[in-house]
Amino acid sequence: MIGFTLGYYFAKTFLKNILMVFLLFLFLITVVDLIELSRELSKAKTVSFSDILLIALYRAPKFAESIFPFAVMFGAAGSLILLNKRLELVVARASGVSAWQFLTPFALTAVFLGLFSAMIYNPLAISGAASSRGIEANVFGKIKGSYASKTHSFWLRLNQKSGDIVLRARVARDSGTRLSSLSLYRFNPDGSALDRIEARRAQYVERTSGEKIFLLFEAITTVPGKKGIPTERLEIPVEITKTQLQARVEQASDVGFWQLPAKEANAVASGKNPLPFATQFHALLSQPLLFVSMVLLAATVSLRFARFGQSGKAILCGVLAGFVLYVLSRLVITFGSNGLVPPSIAAWSPALVASLISATVLLYQEDG
Repeated sequence: MIGFTLGYYFAKTFLKNILMVFLLFLFLITVVDLIELSRELSKAKTVSFSDILLIALYRAPKFAESIFPFAVMFGAAGSLILLNKRLELVVARASGVSAWQFLTPFALTAVFLGLFSAMIYNPLAISGAASSRGIEANVFGKIKGSYASKTHSFWLRLNQKSGDIVLRARVARDSGTRLSSLSLYRFNPDGSALDRIEARRAQYVERTSGEKIFLLFEAITTVPGKKGIPTERLEIPVEITKTQLQARVEQASDVGFWQLPAKEANAVASGKNPLPFATQFHALLSQPLLFVSMVLLAATVSLRFARFGQSGKAILCGVLAGFVLYVLSRLVITFGSNGLVPPSIAAWSPALVASLISATVLLYQEDG
């Protein structure tokens, strides 16, 4: 049986390599995002570099969340190859420690990281992304001129008796109730264009009387064929409730782990499809098993690296297999979100199948 000291040493080596890989990817993501933001806002003299840096720093953890499984796989492969080359695994084997015993600290560390990623890192990353949208709203609010030429990431169509309304905004916060740098298009009941309104920001308001409006600030209303009319404050009546708006706008990937069950219940109550929230919850819950499968997958291509002169092609094959596993897991989760597969099966099956296959290969390699 592997001792505590040796197991702690293996786990510490594994964790250190994971952190190195993850922080490297996080740094690269931040730099690339910073360059893109700088290019996008290069002509805005009122925007400071510190604002852009804060946006990139707050957004990076959410972008890097999908890197975690690969960091675990690279960390496991690198640790095993290093321990093999330093003959530490050879000594462990000679003392009667089997491959399954010295892989146990790696698996336990992977389970811990999976729980940490789902229950702590995910909510914090989503909170950081929400904070970045708040800074974005302030940044784009400083930019003078037309908003129509800017990239818009939020779209919403409201079907109303008085005529449809189409909203697009550069930044949306609080499930679509607070918008920044937006354009609003109104149509007559017959489908013809009524007017276009561009505004610095907008706030959804439900009054005690039951009236529901979008309150626009620093708006410019343009009727076809006429000059735009500026207005400091403009009210646009809508028929959608706050609950319906949040249900239509909110994405499961933007909801933290602890809030997903409540959002699923809200989706059921409002008549929206609850499967994306249920699938996302199971996907996060299955991350410990996914990380363990990445460890086993890395072990199949790196345990025998030093002893048998295994070429780097095997390591490359392991990396490709991990990539395929991740892509398949995302694909099956999409099936679960659309009702083609039950959410629990969609979330757990890829990691379970990969773990079983990797364990079978290891049994063949180690025990014949």
